[in-house]
This record gives sequence, structure tokens and C-alpha cells, in this order.
Amino acid sequence: MNRLAVGLLGHVELRGQAGDALPLPAGKVEALLSYLAFRPGHAHSRDHLAALLWDDVAAGRARQRLRQTLLELRRALGQAYRPALRETGDAVLLDPGHVDVDVPTFERLVGERTPAALDQAVALYRGEFLQGLRVQEAAFEEWLLTERERLRELAVDAFGRLLAHQLTAGPPEAAIPS
Repeated sequence: MNRLAVGLLGHVELRGQAGDALPLPAGKVEALLSYLAFRPGHAHSRDHLAALLWDDVAAGRARQRLRQTLLELRRALGQAYRPALRETGDAVLLDPGHVDVDVPTFERLVGERTPAALDQAVALYRGEFLQGLRVQEAAFEEWLLTERERLRELAVDAFGRLLAHQLTAGPPEAAIPS
């Protein structure tokens, strides 16, 4: 089974099993993948996705644009990674059995609060959530700004806790000059 790696912290990154970067069309395709990847395994109705990404367009036209965007996303994933995108009836989701996403891992590591976990979390935080992604849709932008701020606060907390641990632990003995 081929696993897909999706990076949402910093600029959006899509990588294949071997670490190879997969090209992803910018704009709505990138936004749709990001929204689905944010919570892998969480099914979203087509109506919800259409309203999120085309909130100023009539419902029928928005669903047609969603179908086209899903087609473009399937093409970007290619045959090897297409099973990661699941469409069942009215629902669309990314299968957690086929994808690794940095955001849930980051959140889990911050929640563990151990120095080792915080160190890994800090390493995962490559920049702001969906850095540089702009979609001129009010509903998407509202979701994006809310999550960006929440994840930024988690990162600041992780950096602060890690720094506090490093200050209380003191420097490793090997680093002290004789």
C-alpha cells in the first residue's frame, strides 16, 4: 500500500512513498486537499465542500466545480495514490490508512508535553498553517484563519515548554568546556 505524506504546516507539500514531491495544482485543488487532509478519516458532504470553496456561487454550479476539482485532485494523486481519496455517496474524505498528515501528528506531540515529543513537534512546525495559500472565499478563509491562529498558539506553547525544559535541565555535560 502506497502512503501519501501531506504537509500543511508551512507551504502545502505532497510527497509520495519514496519522499518524492508530487505536483499539486494551486488554488482550489490545493485548498480541497488541505481541508480533507486536516482531519484524515473525517467525511465531508459534497454540499459542505462546495459551499466552503464556492460560497458565492449557486449550489448546483458549486457542486459542478467541486466535481471538476475532485477530478483534478485525482489526477494529481496519480494511480498510485488515488486510493487515499475516498468518495462514498455524498461524502468525500482522505483515508487515514493511506495518508500521513503533519497537523494531527503535531497536535498529538504537543499534547504529550514530554521534552522528546515537544522537540519533534517543534521540528514539524515548518511555518504557519497553509502558509501562502489564499482562496478568495469567506467560509474557507474564516476556517483557515481560525486554525492558523490555534496552531500558532500550540507552536508558541511547544517552543516555550521546550525552552523551559532546556533551561531547567541545563546544558549537557559534554557541552561544558573544561
